[in-house]
Amino acid sequence: MERRRRLTSLRSVLLRYLCLCGGGCVLLLMIWWGIFMQLIDNGFLLSATASAQACAEARETVASMTADTFDPSAISSLCRYAVVCDANTDAERVTTTNMSAHQLKTALNDLHGGSGNLGMMQYQYIVTMADGATCLLQYDYAVPYADPALRERLPDFQTCYIILLVVLMLAWLAVTTHRTVRTFTAETSRIDEATRQIAAQHPEAVDVDHARIREFSATLQALQTMGQQLTDSLQRQWQLEQQRTEQVAALAHDLKTPLTIIQGNAELLAETAPAPELDAILRAGERAQQYLAALRSAGTVPAARQLTDSHTLAAALADTAQALCRPAKLHFVLQEQWQGQFLCAAPELSRALENMLDNAVRYTPAGGTVTLTISKPEDTLVFTVTDTGPGFTPEALHKAGQFLYTDAARPGNGHQGLGLYLARSVAQAYGGKLVLANTGTGAQVQLCLPMQ
Repeated sequence: MERRRRLTSLRSVLLRYLCLCGGGCVLLLMIWWGIFMQLIDNGFLLSATASAQACAEARETVASMTADTFDPSAISSLCRYAVVCDANTDAERVTTTNMSAHQLKTALNDLHGGSGNLGMMQYQYIVTMADGATCLLQYDYAVPYADPALRERLPDFQTCYIILLVVLMLAWLAVTTHRTVRTFTAETSRIDEATRQIAAQHPEAVDVDHARIREFSATLQALQTMGQQLTDSLQRQWQLEQQRTEQVAALAHDLKTPLTIIQGNAELLAETAPAPELDAILRAGERAQQYLAALRSAGTVPAARQLTDSHTLAAALADTAQALCRPAKLHFVLQEQWQGQFLCAAPELSRALENMLDNAVRYTPAGGTVTLTISKPEDTLVFTVTDTGPGFTPEALHKAGQFLYTDAARPGNGHQGLGLYLARSVAQAYGGKLVLANTGTGAQVQLCLPMQ
């Protein structure tokens, strides 16, 4: 039996990160402090009070001296000094000092009543000497080197040691953060890979077993379930499309025999008693045969296209429209706002436009008008069919042109929802579109084709 994996919660990961950061910094501080105290115990460093004690001892020594007898060697090297004669007078002068120019300036400023400029760690004694001169003793409350030579040659130990602590803490925080980021990166990469597998319809390839954080594992499982459901839905949709295609193929096959019988008998009648009505029946039979061929190919347009004259196409469409409108007692109007040649597969385009005309005739009441307009605004050839019928319902405006869609609000008159579907298929094959709208006096369908 496979051992169940232990998952870590996101809260635990964050708490561990905080504990590592805080605990590591505390441990570094303890080690840093231990080494620091060890250096003091070993005599490499002096304590922070050593300078203060040296200056306190030097006060008594300096008080017994004069400006002329001042001996720097009697004062600890931990003290800085400056002997000032005639202090607070115009004749004030510094006779001897080991301070830098900046240190001397701050010392004199403090002597004259200034404040706040000695620094946080600097302190100063003002000592009156035996002859009335003033000696300024200055020291730093810091940990110095025990060896005077090191104090002269090396930078301040305490400052460098504090900087070292800060650098070590920052390095530890960077390492800990990097490790935590790698953990999250590994988890998010699994989610990215899961989305790619789902997009490729391979939900079974989603890696759920190697997730380490409970929340990410739950997300991956949800993605896997969603992907499986999506894949199943797509497969059901594909099967449904296959069933529809098979039904259309069966319908086309079943219609072929009665259509052949009708067309054959019409041809026999036309030989014995010619009449315009029989010619219309024969033309309609030929169109029906073309429709059956279109149903088998589900509205696909052949790639082969050739130059077609728009006026010739319009004349053929007008004959068909007249044959459709005459029995329905409708008026037909042809408006050729543009004439010219363009590339197309004429049989399929004619079939799409005839479907649009037939759809308009079906829903236009007797006495109404069906209009076909051919125009070319800019680089688009537009075939517009308008009628004076009731127009499209809101649902039809959204769904008309879908495969086998019929408007339930319109009367059932044998319409199977193929006409506008085939017209839309033709438009899309040309890179164009089928646009449905209501004009206020009826419906309007536009087949827009980009000119090539």
